[in-house]
Amino acid sequence: MSISRIVRGGLAVVGAVVVLAAGFLGYIWFAGGSGEPSREVEAVRVESESPLSVTYDVDSSRSEARFLIDEVLRGRPNTVVGVTSEIAGSIALQFDPAEVEIGEFVINVRSIRTDDEVRDRTIRTMILESARDEYEFSTFRPTSIAGIPEVIAVGDTLDLEVTGDLTVRDVTTDTTFAMEIRVLTEEEIAGLARTTITWEELDITIPYVGGDSIVASVEESLDLEMEFVAQGSRAE
Repeated sequence: MSISRIVRGGLAVVGAVVVLAAGFLGYIWFAGGSGEPSREVEAVRVESESPLSVTYDVDSSRSEARFLIDEVLRGRPNTVVGVTSEIAGSIALQFDPAEVEIGEFVINVRSIRTDDEVRDRTIRTMILESARDEYEFSTFRPTSIAGIPEVIAVGDTLDLEVTGDLTVRDVTTDTTFAMEIRVLTEEEIAGLARTTITWEELDITIPYVGGDSIVASVEESLDLEMEFVAQGSRAE
């Protein structure tokens, strides 16, 4: 075989790889969409029957949901942080005697942003699949709360364990969040909920990791956080 034929063959292979890569990037880019929400995020509001209770609604302008996951990118450790302010939820508190009720939290995962647009579009097409309307929103519906004190007062910090059903795409798993609630005033609370979960629990596979990919590895677990400020109103 002549050298020229070998060169031509090599160039053909390189050209095919380039075409495939361009085609894949084009698919990700267009199928991933802009990430704009299709509608305002809404959650079923917790409704306490006690006249002593205050119900606090999450202020999305001062709140965010995020995920954090470690990877090795281009040979270097990297932490990916995805963030959205499209979050809704509510919490009801009765101060004395103490009662805590937590409604569902809903997050628009389509609107999550990291520091890389291609990654964002890959998340929306091949990981969370949130470009699809049926997977645009993820929910957490509490089923039990542990750690409620006997009395709650302004200035207190509540350290709760909130267990419930976390739904991402069409997969629902029993999950416990460590939730800290700070009672700033009778009209305002702030909180942070955290948990760690594996991709396997969510039945999610991360594509194109290892081999010739620029992403050598991705951790098997990720951290989920909801940081919020909520405004209160008494039951009528």
